[in-house]
Amino acid sequence: MSMTVQTVPPEFRIIAHRGASGYAPENTLAAFRRAESMGSTEIEFDIQLSKDGKLVVVHDTTLDRFGFPDRAVVDMTLAELKSLDMGEWFESGQFIGEKIVTVPEVFDAFGESFIYHAEIKAPSHALADDLIALIEQRGYRERVIVTSFDYDILLYVRGRYPEQRVGWLVREDGFSPDNVEKAADAGFFQFCPRADEMTPERVADAKTRIPEIRAHAIKTKAELAQAVSAGCDGTTLNWPDWLTKG
Repeated sequence: MSMTVQTVPPEFRIIAHRGASGYAPENTLAAFRRAESMGSTEIEFDIQLSKDGKLVVVHDTTLDRFGFPDRAVVDMTLAELKSLDMGEWFESGQFIGEKIVTVPEVFDAFGESFIYHAEIKAPSHALADDLIALIEQRGYRERVIVTSFDYDILLYVRGRYPEQRVGWLVREDGFSPDNVEKAADAGFFQFCPRADEMTPERVADAKTRIPEIRAHAIKTKAELAQAVSAGCDGTTLNWPDWLTKG
């Protein structure tokens, strides 16, 4: 892999996607530590509720991809989830023994080292309420941006907790005038389209109505260059060392 590094403005958000997930198992403390060691100051992670109502940091609703077929996060207690090895599947073999963690454990481990982009993966009012309660308890309102692909859960958060910043992730063909209008009318802080749909014109227009436009779904350096050149405010990235601030 080429180690060519692209320079971005100091205010650009370089957000380690599920931690430095290109180099360590996603959503584990190892991935977040790797991001920190690379100089990252922002991380993204995914949140679901376990069977016993704990805020667990897992992306997939079922764990087949990690070597545990027919196991759904919602059907497992935190203790059951923590019994799984979330590092064994990773190709290097150096992360065997990594465990699923909770959002409080992430906050305990890294504190104010990071800005946190917390994605609600399995939307529910209970999850949103518990997450906001934790954010308020820690005094992290300015340190956490709550994101989701689910527009309705973000509306719920905005309605009940109007001071909390939120970001709406949109899927393929989601960078549309209608969606920009919906995000602006709802008072969302971020609108987050796919990197390969960004153009300078689209980004500039959206930024007249929404404070931040943030990219996602970057798989190549060409897509990264497209997002940066379009003038967006940041991106999630599995390889946070692909960017440096100048």
